[in-house]
Amino acid sequence: MKNIIIRWSIFFICLFVVYFVVNAKVHAIAQANLQSAMVVNLPQYTKQELIDDATARMKYMLTRTKGIKFFIHKVKSRENLWGIAKQHGYSVHTVIGCNPQMKTYNVSINQKLLMPSIGGNLHPIRPTDTWQSIAEKYNIDENILKNTNYGITDLSKEYFIFIPGKKPAVDLMNESMQEKYALRDLFRSPLAGRLSSTFGTRKHPVTGKVSKHGGIDIAVKTGTLVGAAADGIVTVASTNVGHYGTAVFIDHQNGYITHYGHLSKILVRVGQKVKAGQIIAKSGSTGRSTGPHLHFTVKKNGVSLDPLKFLW
Repeated sequence: MKNIIIRWSIFFICLFVVYFVVNAKVHAIAQANLQSAMVVNLPQYTKQELIDDATARMKYMLTRTKGIKFFIHKVKSRENLWGIAKQHGYSVHTVIGCNPQMKTYNVSINQKLLMPSIGGNLHPIRPTDTWQSIAEKYNIDENILKNTNYGITDLSKEYFIFIPGKKPAVDLMNESMQEKYALRDLFRSPLAGRLSSTFGTRKHPVTGKVSKHGGIDIAVKTGTLVGAAADGIVTVASTNVGHYGTAVFIDHQNGYITHYGHLSKILVRVGQKVKAGQIIAKSGSTGRSTGPHLHFTVKKNGVSLDPLKFLW
């Protein structure tokens, strides 16, 4: 009996020794694997790098937002901000608000733009910012902000957060864009439609000659209602205005005059005072035209300006 107890004791002692040896070896292997594992470090950027580099800004935002995808759009030939925004289902405010490097509305071929999967803008964090103050600035629920920017634990250490569904704050733009945004308060779009021809040099669709196009063409169905772009006095309302055909001119009494050409019907008279948005005519295809659209011109002191500098 005594020998049996001794044998079992030796057996269990050996079993425990084997267990501890194996356990120690497994632990050592695990530690070695952890030490040799690749350490992933998130890239670090300065605020200026994030402003200047759309790709860096994309990588930065992808790690800090929830439910939002960011990607790079390379500008193609003949593209503009308005068309690019429309491709992705939101307004031009989103493109401008996510690209703080921009100082003009003009874009160039292969220029990189940061695009989000939904409308919104990037808010540049200031030292005094809190979740509450930012929410109040954009009139958005604070919880929505926090849930959207779920990867942020300390707001004071961040450079940008994403504000879903809101326009950029003009006072936080660079000076150049602030000046350009100020022009947007002068006029409203006379109607909604597809931009079929922009301001500048082009091959004329009727004559075939290369010439300067002094306004923009907005393709719409004949009879679409046309509104005044701003308050003013009608100075021309005629069915025989040169290549415009049927047209209305409005003097806005501040050096600016707007032209509305190729109309089908005029609904105002010369000398009449009109308000911004007031219906003045119906679109058509009169004059030198290849199809129904509105030709819209903005002039200041007799000089034609690009209407897209004033309209969204």
